[in-house]
Amino acid sequence: MPARLTPRQRAYVRKRTIVPDPDPSELSDELNIVPFLDIVVNIIMFLLMTLTTVAFFSQVEAALPEYRKGGIGKRAAETEALNLNVTVTRAGIIVSGSGGKLARGCTTTAPGKVITVPADMNGEHDWTGLTNCVRRVKEQFEDETRVTLSADPEVPYEDLVAAMDAVRGDENDLFPDVLLSAGIR
Repeated sequence: MPARLTPRQRAYVRKRTIVPDPDPSELSDELNIVPFLDIVVNIIMFLLMTLTTVAFFSQVEAALPEYRKGGIGKRAAETEALNLNVTVTRAGIIVSGSGGKLARGCTTTAPGKVITVPADMNGEHDWTGLTNCVRRVKEQFEDETRVTLSADPEVPYEDLVAAMDAVRGDENDLFPDVLLSAGIR
């Protein structure tokens, strides 16, 4: 005959053989994606904050040209504006103004297709040459602060930024108000 269990042993066996009732979330056949969504939302928030911080520190201050009507008679400007334009192409840099295009050396103007500061054989632009040329223009037009900068679509963005730095000068003393214009094609 089998040995009888004591009440203590029966309680032990009963305690160890109880099957725990599963949680209702464990009974469904669907995958619980709430923790995954929490992680994704946190990553998106982190990326958005990083993007705004990077965009804040990498801004280049530039102003667009203003639309104005020309004046006639008394409303006309007493002095002719310089309207300095700097155009960056693969062949070099063209500096022009109201009086025409500047020739090499930046001392006289020249008609036709003129490259004021030509690029070297490797296609590298001479930014110090551009700064020196713009400095000569600034000596004649001391009150002028604006320059319109445009570039050929084939010119890399880094060259456009370097041209902006060159026309502003070493200490932002030449032409600090850089206006961006559409490409030349």
